[in-house]
Amino acid sequence: MKGKIRLAIVDDHEIVRMGINHVLQGEDSICIVGEAENGEEALAMARKEKPHVILVDVKLPDISGIEVVHRLKHDPETADVQAIILTVYDDLEIAAEAIRAGAIGYILKDCGKEQLVGAITSAADGVPLVASAITQKLVTVLQKEGGLPKPYEPVDDTLASLTERESDVMRLVAKGYSNKAIARELGITISTVKTHLRNIFRKLEVEDRAQVIIKSIKGGLI
Repeated sequence: MKGKIRLAIVDDHEIVRMGINHVLQGEDSICIVGEAENGEEALAMARKEKPHVILVDVKLPDISGIEVVHRLKHDPETADVQAIILTVYDDLEIAAEAIRAGAIGYILKDCGKEQLVGAITSAADGVPLVASAITQKLVTVLQKEGGLPKPYEPVDDTLASLTERESDVMRLVAKGYSNKAIARELGITISTVKTHLRNIFRKLEVEDRAQVIIKSIKGGLI
């Protein structure tokens, strides 16, 4: 997106909020416009400050971070705010619940600066991001359930509509790569990555990276 990304931080631990502030110092593309230590404060702040992106912890003292996301998305004043769950829980069920509630991203608190900035940037551009640890859990669950086909035997005909480069991008998305990491891995620009992602979402008729991951796994791409 053009201009600075307006970011809000929601966590009941002051030291965590301070840490995020510190990590993001010097990032000219991001401007922190507000902080909150509980869910109700977060909702009020979002209505007042109109952030582009909000980082929300799952565990809050009053309502859950997932409930915060749900309410944000069902309030016309804040429906456009892109929510990222930032948590210590690499739990597939929690991640799925967060995504169903409307979160565009799910990342872990032990992530590095590059991944955090990448997630914020991706969210501002409307591009979902799921932590690689969650992706790996999804792979494991599907393997146990017998949900993985034999390699290179696509079960979804829509995958055949993808170009070779779109398949490459989709495979890296399924492995949890950020747009920046995909660009670096494939030797293309971030703008080109975003174009490929838009094409992938359109061709596969999906709305988020979680759905892309599932199609990648079931289609034998990873």
